[in-house]
Amino acid sequence: MFEIDIQFRIRAPGTLFSAYAKYKAYQLMINDLNARIACGDWVGRRPVKRASVEIFISHSMWQKYYEKTFPYLSQHGNMVAWLEIEEPEDAKVNTKVWGVTQMEYGFLDLIKWLANGGTLKMAKGKAKEIDETRSHKKSGGGSSIFWFYLLSICLWTMRTPVALCILTLIFMVPGVNAASMQDSFPDVTFKAFNQFVNANFDTKVSLATVLMVLFTMTDNTDLLNLHARQKHPTCDGEYASNTTGWMKSLARGIKARLQSDIKILFTKSQFAQCAKEDDTITSLALKLDILAEVLDLSPYDSQGVFQTKLHPVSYDAIQSVKTICPASVECEDIKCEPCGLLQATKIRDVPKVKLITGTSVYHNVAVLSGKCFKCKSIYYADHEHYLKIGREIWVDRVFSNAVIGGMYSFHALAAAYTDFWNDAYGNANSTNEIKITRRHIWQAFIQESTRSVAFESKLHLELDDNIPINEVTTQAFSILGESGYIQPADGHACSECTQPFSATPEYIPQQDPAAVVGMVVLDGIVMGPTHCAYDDCTNDLGNARGGVFCLHHEIIYGATCRIRGCTAQKVPPTEACQAHQKEWFKHSQNHSRQNLAGVRRMLQRPGENMPWEPATRGNAQPHDEESTEHERKYYFSPAKFYCVETICAPCGVVIAWTKFDKSESPTNILNFLEDIYPTEESRPDYICIDKACLLLRSSIANGSWDMWSKTSRFIVDSYHYINHRTTDYICRKWCNPAPLNGSAPNLVVIAYDKQGNPYYKRAYNTQACEQLNSWLGGFESILKRMTPGNFNWFLHVMLFYHTKYVLAKQKAKRDKGTNETINSDDSDDM
Repeated sequence: MFEIDIQFRIRAPGTLFSAYAKYKAYQLMINDLNARIACGDWVGRRPVKRASVEIFISHSMWQKYYEKTFPYLSQHGNMVAWLEIEEPEDAKVNTKVWGVTQMEYGFLDLIKWLANGGTLKMAKGKAKEIDETRSHKKSGGGSSIFWFYLLSICLWTMRTPVALCILTLIFMVPGVNAASMQDSFPDVTFKAFNQFVNANFDTKVSLATVLMVLFTMTDNTDLLNLHARQKHPTCDGEYASNTTGWMKSLARGIKARLQSDIKILFTKSQFAQCAKEDDTITSLALKLDILAEVLDLSPYDSQGVFQTKLHPVSYDAIQSVKTICPASVECEDIKCEPCGLLQATKIRDVPKVKLITGTSVYHNVAVLSGKCFKCKSIYYADHEHYLKIGREIWVDRVFSNAVIGGMYSFHALAAAYTDFWNDAYGNANSTNEIKITRRHIWQAFIQESTRSVAFESKLHLELDDNIPINEVTTQAFSILGESGYIQPADGHACSECTQPFSATPEYIPQQDPAAVVGMVVLDGIVMGPTHCAYDDCTNDLGNARGGVFCLHHEIIYGATCRIRGCTAQKVPPTEACQAHQKEWFKHSQNHSRQNLAGVRRMLQRPGENMPWEPATRGNAQPHDEESTEHERKYYFSPAKFYCVETICAPCGVVIAWTKFDKSESPTNILNFLEDIYPTEESRPDYICIDKACLLLRSSIANGSWDMWSKTSRFIVDSYHYINHRTTDYICRKWCNPAPLNGSAPNLVVIAYDKQGNPYYKRAYNTQACEQLNSWLGGFESILKRMTPGNFNWFLHVMLFYHTKYVLAKQKAKRDKGTNETINSDDSDDM
């Protein structure tokens, strides 16, 4: 019987010498076993290899190190002789065998020794090559991170005030971290990849399926790291597997994607052997493991030595080549035939630009134009798919829609969105770095919004060439703005805006099912752009940066003193004559950004009262009292529109908007209503506004009530009604938003709670405009900096998109078959 020395049965790793002694003992045992089996002296089944190995060492240790080193030493007699010496102490002997002197040698050293041809000493050229190969996989700049932290430690050690300040600035600088490291795309030959596909997939597999599998591998490097680590065990109790749970999970994901088409990833003979689903998953996981090896997507080298973790794969090497071309394929001139377009741009004149598609950046993109050879019409690219927002920057409609969506959803300035995009995407990849400016974002906003509004309004917008961007917004609003009318709201009626007509209270069932009753809600928010300071003139300023008059009044009064009634010439550089220098000096002190008052004013938030300010900032216009207009004493600063007035449906759909110059007076409101509802057929049954009682009195006084009384009724919204005077008989009788005496049965309906108990509830959401203004107030800081042309267009676009958003939300709820409401009296979700 073969006897095993007790020292060989100790499974601790030990030194390289004891490991080699165990290996030789194992070989002697196997040779003795083979001899016994050959002679017939062995009784029973032959022991499995794993059981034999684990007498000496763990199976994982055997696979990882023993099998990869000791069997290959037969050609290296010097190493065999060295391993058979018991702990040589002569350094010269070590250096002669290994090529370098070390305190001790282990399996990793032996693996490198074998891979390097029998020495650890590496030629300088080869060492440099290996270093470059390792660094080639990474693009994160590890050395810069090292010096960054080294400098930080040195400064922290000094702890002087200057050093600490520098240290603070260093940590404020955006740096590159491990998350930004990327590996290059797998550099595998097409021949090798094609051989894998032919050997493992069905002959009818599509290119799309193959690419899906390929990108599944390159997009899951973290999973491949986990799989490779389990495939290379190092600790007791671990075992190697090519079909780990990680790879099986990836295989299940591919199977869920392909469903019944999963058989396309197997040859016919392979798929026939997969009787169960588990067999399919295991077989597919094994294929993915082989593919990972083919693509070199493993943190271990061919010898099983760990190199570095896989990082996200960069797709720069396979980025497509883009061109920007006209969307039309043939001539569209009605006077010409539908001829195919010829490429008209000369090679030397083809511009090379940067193209942003979504968040991807393409450099050196050729911009081509087309030409009809018959009518000679030129077709350019900036029509449907792409927009030119700078001299060398183009974007697609996904990018421009994201600009509008970002401004709408986050109440963002163009400058804020610029910073966000540059930080998130412009600097994300050093090879495709691009920097956009606020002007680019504003160009994208203007071009996308004009196209969208023109399309929805079914209007054709044609502007002059080479006009300033501010003039574009002015002309766009004059053509597409429709005096503030929101086109998507045209003809809107939903269950929240209309109710079945009822001549009597609902609890007396005498309703007319064919008739409906509708309501609109009005309210104003105090904000507006500047305009000419002269009395009763609302024209745009001739100079938006420091001017106070329109072009007409600037010619007449530009050289005179700005004090009302004074005709003396002003003294440059002031805006007043010699006699009124005191008034000009006081105004300059109160409105200069360089003094404390100016700083305080800049820091002020809307509706905020600072300790240094008076208790009241002027009389806020009461909603239920007549407004008063104050005469300006001087024209040192431009005038401002008082408020923006909106009309919306109870569901939140915006119908129209306008600006009021000096006050939200009943006369202005009545004129606004007449402009939006010029005919009796278009007028709503109920008009809800916080000053409805005042509106009613004014309409009776000026005679317009004779017109409105035929179709409509003014009511106060539910919030302001409780604050009205209890002694106001007209308000209580005619403007009550929910009377229970049966005088207005269409304003009150019966609803049921969860227990089925009936209760009265308002038929309409009378707070719709309050909720709209709460959302609209988020744009105040943006709008107050804009010129009137930009103000009008930006506000119109935001209300336009808001209406589309509300309508889309309503449609989604209808499609789900729910009866949920978008807005209610106790909801402020816009």
